[in-house]
Amino acid sequence: MLNFLRTITTLAGLGLLVMGLLWWIQPAIAAEILGASLLEGTGLSTQCGDAGAFFIGSGSLLAWGALRNRATLVLVGGVLVGLVVPGRALSAMIHGGMWTPDEMISECFIVILAVATASAIQRHNQSSLFR
Repeated sequence: MLNFLRTITTLAGLGLLVMGLLWWIQPAIAAEILGASLLEGTGLSTQCGDAGAFFIGSGSLLAWGALRNRATLVLVGGVLVGLVVPGRALSAMIHGGMWTPDEMISECFIVILAVATASAIQRHNQSSLFR
């Protein structure tokens, strides 16, 4: 079960990492994939920089943590993705943004996956310590 969770978490992390690279290299494609509008000028710089950094950072934490059996890294990557959910909800409730339940479900899935993987890694690492 641990190897399955680590594999799925690594693949999820790599997907996020690729999305981040797209924001830096081909922002129009990244925006289209996410159904977002591409901004101009300073907004574009902020959009590409922030979105790219978020996706690369969270994806790297998930993938590297899963590959190296580091529960804390997996958990931090998952929490970063999870923090998007309240941001989306606030945007929709307060600022007139669109509700995006499909994306929110995906983000919740990544959080649950990260918690499950981190727990499995931690159990494995503790049992290996006392052999």
